[in-house]
Amino acid sequence: MQSKIVILGAGYGGLAAAIHLEKHHIPFTLINKHSYHYFKTLLHEVAGGRHDAQTYAIDLRDVLHRDTSVIVKDVVRELDLHKNMVWTEAGYYEYDKLVVALGSQTATFGIPGLTSHAFVLDSLATAKSIREHIEASFLRYGRTGDPNDLKIVVAGGGLTGVELMGELADFAPKLLLQHQLSADDFQLTLVHAHDEILPNVHRDLRQIAMQKLQERGVRLVLNERVIGANANEVLLASGKSLHAHTFIWTGGVEAPSLLRQSGLPIDDRNRIEVDSYLQVQGHPDVFAIGDSARFTTKDGEVLPPTGQVAEQMGKHVADNIIRFCHNDTMDEFVYHDHGMVASLGPTYGVAEVGHHHATGTAALVLKDGSKMKYLMHLGGPIALLKKHKQWIEI
Repeated sequence: MQSKIVILGAGYGGLAAAIHLEKHHIPFTLINKHSYHYFKTLLHEVAGGRHDAQTYAIDLRDVLHRDTSVIVKDVVRELDLHKNMVWTEAGYYEYDKLVVALGSQTATFGIPGLTSHAFVLDSLATAKSIREHIEASFLRYGRTGDPNDLKIVVAGGGLTGVELMGELADFAPKLLLQHQLSADDFQLTLVHAHDEILPNVHRDLRQIAMQKLQERGVRLVLNERVIGANANEVLLASGKSLHAHTFIWTGGVEAPSLLRQSGLPIDDRNRIEVDSYLQVQGHPDVFAIGDSARFTTKDGEVLPPTGQVAEQMGKHVADNIIRFCHNDTMDEFVYHDHGMVASLGPTYGVAEVGHHHATGTAALVLKDGSKMKYLMHLGGPIALLKKHKQWIEI
């Protein structure tokens, strides 16, 4: 009898698992809240107006082609681990093997005012909202002259915040020119709780990134924590405040809260504790991957919530499910770090690949190459050609 395999989420991890299962003719049901997969690691480009949002999405049916690969557009609401059931807005699905790949959401850590007054960057829709809000604010400044309309604050100096700020440092000045606005009141501010940005890259690259942002007019506020926000103000732990009509929070992520409610073993970020096979402790029929999983390496390192971690986990889980279906022994997961590239806008970047560093356009070439490689992996040349022809409703 064929096992019922259900995959929750079509992000980097879930889609990697689905593609690998399909290649081996293994039927599955993929449940995702959108009919498309989007490139979450490139959301800063959408927020910065580099391309339309549709450019960063690909229809799931352009990737998964077999009739046995069932795609369901639905929202997961509850996991019943005792009855092996997944409840969604539209009904329920039974499973023999479950892959939890629900990704992450922005964590606000209970900071007052963030939910009401800060933008987040965790979907194509939120990225579009940021871009549209900035455009509207600059237009409004032309009528009112309110200086806060030209002030943008980004909190969080990790990869997301830095790449977003790099993009805005290119996008916002173009808006000033487009609308013939004075730059006297214009200000970009990046707030970070530590003394250096980009904590996961080599210190030399951190210094270069900070220098390049400052050269482009970005004000760095370091060793400062955000403790609150209201409609026009970002409150800092030092007692100081920053005034702006655009405040974007990129201070961390957490897994969806429904994982906490399901009774799964989780950490303080709602991530599910998994073993060396990516199985959930106490539930061998459930696997968790990507941002939804907390995986600790043999060296004691907890893997970060990145696209490459999720993609490798997805393929590995699919391999283990295939092995299980064939009564073979499963393999332990071993992560291979392929490096990190941070873009600081469309013309400059920094990259770390093993012990090798790259800066400037060389780093951007690496980033663009990884984009094309990923798209080819998803759907081959056809997907690559279709990418700029998507008409997906975001």
